[in-house]
Amino acid sequence: MVFALVLISLSPGLQAQISRDPSPVPGDPLLPHSEAPEVRAVRLERGIQIDGRPNEAAWAGAVPITEFTQVDPYEGRSVSEGTEVRFLYDDEALYVGATLLDSEPVTTRLARRDAGIPDSDFFIVLIDSYHNHQTSYRFATNPSGVKQDGIVSTQGRGGGGGGGDSSWDPVWEVAALITDEGWVVEMRIPLSQLRFSPDVDQTWGVQVERRINRNQELAVFSFTPKLERGGVPRYGHLTGINAVGSGRKLEILPYVGMTAQYVQRSPSSQVEFSNPFRSGSDYLGRAGLDLKYRLGSNLTLDATINPDFGQVEVDPAVINLTAFETRFRELRPFFVEGADIFQFARGGSSGTTGPPPQVLYSRRIGRGPQGRVSSAAVFSDVPTSTTIVGAAKVTGRVGDGWSVGVLEALTGRESAPWVDDAGTEDETVVEPLSNYFVGRLRRDLRSGETQIGMMATAVNRDVGGVALAEHLPSSAYVGGVDLVHEWSNRTWRLNAAFVSSYIEGSEAAMIQRQRSSTRYFQRPDATHIRVDSTSTSLSGHYAMVDLGKEAGSVQGKLAFVSEGPGYEVNDIGFHSQADRLIISTDLAYVQPRPGDHLRSWRVGASPDFMWNSSGDRILTSFNVTHRLQWLNYWGASVRFQYHFSALNDRLTRGGPLTHIPGAYSGNVNLSSDSRTDFGVRGRYNWRVSEEGSWQNSGSIDFTYSSGENLQLGFAPSINRSYSEAQYVTTIGDESATDTFGQRYIFAPIDQTTVSLETRLNITASPTLTFELYVQPLISSGQYEGLKELRTPGTFEFLRYGEDRGTMLRQDNGTYLVDPDGAGTEDPFSVKDEDFNFRSLLGNAVLRWEWSPGSTLFLVWQQTRSLRLEGSQFDAAGARGTGNFDFGHDSADLFKLRPDNIFRIKVNYWLNL
Repeated sequence: MVFALVLISLSPGLQAQISRDPSPVPGDPLLPHSEAPEVRAVRLERGIQIDGRPNEAAWAGAVPITEFTQVDPYEGRSVSEGTEVRFLYDDEALYVGATLLDSEPVTTRLARRDAGIPDSDFFIVLIDSYHNHQTSYRFATNPSGVKQDGIVSTQGRGGGGGGGDSSWDPVWEVAALITDEGWVVEMRIPLSQLRFSPDVDQTWGVQVERRINRNQELAVFSFTPKLERGGVPRYGHLTGINAVGSGRKLEILPYVGMTAQYVQRSPSSQVEFSNPFRSGSDYLGRAGLDLKYRLGSNLTLDATINPDFGQVEVDPAVINLTAFETRFRELRPFFVEGADIFQFARGGSSGTTGPPPQVLYSRRIGRGPQGRVSSAAVFSDVPTSTTIVGAAKVTGRVGDGWSVGVLEALTGRESAPWVDDAGTEDETVVEPLSNYFVGRLRRDLRSGETQIGMMATAVNRDVGGVALAEHLPSSAYVGGVDLVHEWSNRTWRLNAAFVSSYIEGSEAAMIQRQRSSTRYFQRPDATHIRVDSTSTSLSGHYAMVDLGKEAGSVQGKLAFVSEGPGYEVNDIGFHSQADRLIISTDLAYVQPRPGDHLRSWRVGASPDFMWNSSGDRILTSFNVTHRLQWLNYWGASVRFQYHFSALNDRLTRGGPLTHIPGAYSGNVNLSSDSRTDFGVRGRYNWRVSEEGSWQNSGSIDFTYSSGENLQLGFAPSINRSYSEAQYVTTIGDESATDTFGQRYIFAPIDQTTVSLETRLNITASPTLTFELYVQPLISSGQYEGLKELRTPGTFEFLRYGEDRGTMLRQDNGTYLVDPDGAGTEDPFSVKDEDFNFRSLLGNAVLRWEWSPGSTLFLVWQQTRSLRLEGSQFDAAGARGTGNFDFGHDSADLFKLRPDNIFRIKVNYWLNL
């Protein structure tokens, strides 16, 4: 199948066929911005009713937009069905009315707010109210009146995709009505939900889109050909809005919530008494409020007091055997809303060489406590998250092209009570009082084609007098500048960024950061880094230059990245590697216009390179990709990659360099036509290394939609892998002179992971929805003997019991290893790392928007999990760990006693 896809797309005859575009495209689309299409809003003298019937006289007084141009399927042609869109306004709101004629029945579906609905007609309005050509507000609906809203950035082509923030939930009204001739829409968008300049006469950027599902048709008011840069800078103009203010200035959203936790109490074999901190049936309540105050039409203050950051969604279960942290999505409303203004830098390295710098990872604020209770504790009560005492942010646009964002948050000191085996109670501070600050400033020039920005973050902790001073820096500061410069009608783009980081704290805390998996300063063969046990600070830098061509048939980029050894932003940002020099490339040929067999296709290649600061080549890879869509709207992609042999300064986790043999990898993706009730997406990944390691994984995502109200999804996946060298531990031994007085212990591992993500969505109305998410996951890992690194700089190992020494399994689940048999070297013990993991996560959410902006949540979360390690046996005592038995493991999974958490939360929106 892979070769068939490549041959279809690269056949010379077929290339000639698909290069012919059956649709007319305007000859010169690059009109000056002043000549962009224009629509005028008319002032209302009296209010109108938002009921999906734009029959008030005021609508007839507005001149409609009637000329829409197709982007798909026939680029440049007029919209296939009659379309009229009008704009009105008053001192409080902007009104949009649309008459969308259709010669055939419309396609529609009910869903929760902001849900992706690929099989429905849509009407979309995008408003660049600052008229800064950078971001726009997106308001969308379908014939069933489902709301979609968000913020779109210049990284997207248009309203429906690209970069932005879909979590923004303004309070606005919409009504849609299906008629015999098509469907009609009325929108009321309060001015209080928008930000705009204080000028008397307003000119806003505007784009209007219509999507007709049965034709896969996208028609727009302001047309940009596919091979040109589109998006916010190419919107039309909305004029006529005069002498309006920002509307009501104050929004208050108080909430009350209750949580009931029914959690299984784990008995202790050390004592006879039960857990004194948890009864197994615990009830918690809380209340607080969010506040939004408009300092002007262009500046907003958001604040929160005792916020409810309990997540409605759950993080998926993962099996992570690496030394690096797993990154999860931010789901908390206070942080996700308006997050685009705090975005720092674009471009940079990608793919195998990592993402652009993330100096703000808001999940650090309110994270789980980083300290631990005493090892003498039998029972303890450690909070699952850190209390956020309060948080506030100011965001907006001031002066001539200046954007500003300031965020401040305070998290409380957290203590965990515990009790030892004698029944003596004590308490340990597990998180200090901490203050988080983020500041962002950006200047837009040349209508947004040039952007110069600055960003600073600060974390200050009160670690004095607590044991955490040995683990956490007392302060962490990050400062950076970034630049985006575009020219030639935004065809070419230059991104650049420089970040400097500085942390300080106790000598012990700095030693921990120097020895962390991000940098491993303790590497014994490194000549350019070392652990400084007397240092009380650590500093470093990140620098990036990224040149790219983003329009035309030929596109590409070339990026250079430098990450200094001491670069550290993890106190409020996210990064997993330092001490890197990177060259990242991407060259592609794009054909977005339909031909005789294909609707669109793209072929790309991207060699990438990576070194550490000592000049050791860490990575060289060559990547070829091919994406295509057939005329029947099925899509596919193929990727092939070869990783050349290189060195690895992370495999021994602080030990010497090793050699990594070459490897081949790739994947194939296939997706069905989204217009049908039954959708399928499949993915297959593979990797084969020259030393014998391999990995195969696959997943299939089935989605079935029944009628207008129900959607069901199943996504089974399986991952099978074998690694020749999974790190186990490091043993100090002065006799191991070849490896710097340490034995670096590895083992081959055979691992299997199977999961099934299930989603059920039932929608009674756009304001009343029920969602169910269930993820059973079964995983096993079997380590096949132990071995030690033979020589630094190689991928050679000595297997215990075969190549050297002896290895004997003990009754306590450990292995006794004598590295030289009957010789003089000391024996040591290594834990049996075989494991079986079973997990079942469930999350059910009933959401009712009982009044505009006011919502009731009913949430039920259930967790079942069991991890067996080493010498542990299953409940029946039938077998040990490491073996994968799908029938046995899946049956046991549903026998596990669950933990249940029930939450109820209600908030009430006040606009004063």
